[in-house]
Amino acid sequence: MWKALCGILISASLLAACSRPPEESQTETSAPAATAEPVRPKVAIPLCDFPLVAPAATASIAAFADYAWREFLALNWPVKDGERGTPDCNKALGSDSETVWQSFKTTDELFLKNAADPGPWNSPEMPKVLHYTSKANASLPLEESIAQAVGGWLIDQNKNPTYYAISVNETSYNYVVSNQYYNAELVSKASNVSFPSGALEIKAAWKILQGGDDPKRFFKQRALVENFDSDGKPTGTTTEQLVGLVGMHIVYKAEGYPQWLWATFEQVDNIVGPHGTGSYYNPKCSGEYCEPNISPKKSGQPFDSPNQVNRVTPITEQVSNQNSHWQSIVADTPFRYYQLIVPQWPSDPNNPGNPQGTPTPGVAANVTMESYIQPTSSCMDCHSTARVPGDSVKSNYSFIFLFAQSPGDSVASYGGVK
Repeated sequence: MWKALCGILISASLLAACSRPPEESQTETSAPAATAEPVRPKVAIPLCDFPLVAPAATASIAAFADYAWREFLALNWPVKDGERGTPDCNKALGSDSETVWQSFKTTDELFLKNAADPGPWNSPEMPKVLHYTSKANASLPLEESIAQAVGGWLIDQNKNPTYYAISVNETSYNYVVSNQYYNAELVSKASNVSFPSGALEIKAAWKILQGGDDPKRFFKQRALVENFDSDGKPTGTTTEQLVGLVGMHIVYKAEGYPQWLWATFEQVDNIVGPHGTGSYYNPKCSGEYCEPNISPKKSGQPFDSPNQVNRVTPITEQVSNQNSHWQSIVADTPFRYYQLIVPQWPSDPNNPGNPQGTPTPGVAANVTMESYIQPTSSCMDCHSTARVPGDSVKSNYSFIFLFAQSPGDSVASYGGVK
């Protein structure tokens, strides 16, 4: 289980590019200190249940922000023992327990060596090898495939790389398995890939907690993380670390939304920490690599040097108000230290002449996952280009098929790279 070490291996991924004046970071807000014991949020709506019905496409950003928070809390509810993906509503949010989304199937559990059938959904969890390489090109060497696709790695102020993982819910998993799309040869021949309503993917970013980090301000777990040399190449060894969640994409295909719905959350200290310096931004930085949001591939910045990242698009007032509301509801849990950055939805979802559905708002970026492309980043625009292996058919906004194996592949493939 994720709660225990269980051989979890998280492999670093890397990030992508643009800039923002340092004073922009002062718009960030941090939550007050939490009490020691988690309690059930005092609210009438059952937050343990995932909100299946989304707001209307014409609804306000505040309505979608409220919806995103309900998704976030339901996914972070403790899971029932032995029932992957099912919340235990008798447990309190913030309990020392594996959460619903942590029990989802990882890409390593779905896409096995030799294109083997991964079996039923509720099979026991296997030791996890968690890589975020969904946009990596299959022609890239391994050390590049573990990059975040459009700009290179993301190193925090403690000089540690950021680590990534991708997982899917039961609806997504069963769709892939029932169609044998875990086999790269079969999915590459598919004439149409279309996930059913209810499909959901999670993309998570983690940092090693050490130095001045306050573990009480993070949703955290112990894990084995992959080690890298000074050039950013994996050494083939791992180290046990305490890691904290710093970013999370929630990607959900709600009824009536063929383009899926998107919500992205961050830990509140990413830019401005409780003592000024954030996990990824030092306002007192001096030296060669202090300009924020510059890809290390462009700057030549070494792997063991912190990357300066600042937010380009401020959090809107409507979203900020929802953050304050929900943070107060979960004030006795680690989740008060998280904030929605932006929800994104298609405001014209069912117009045949507008297949992308008009992504709203037009820009959506998480500083831990779209670090270097923030000014032009759009989750929906990016994922609309996703294709199956062989680049022949679009894969319905999902990049997970880049992990698909072919019969005879005896070595695990990450993002299409063996």
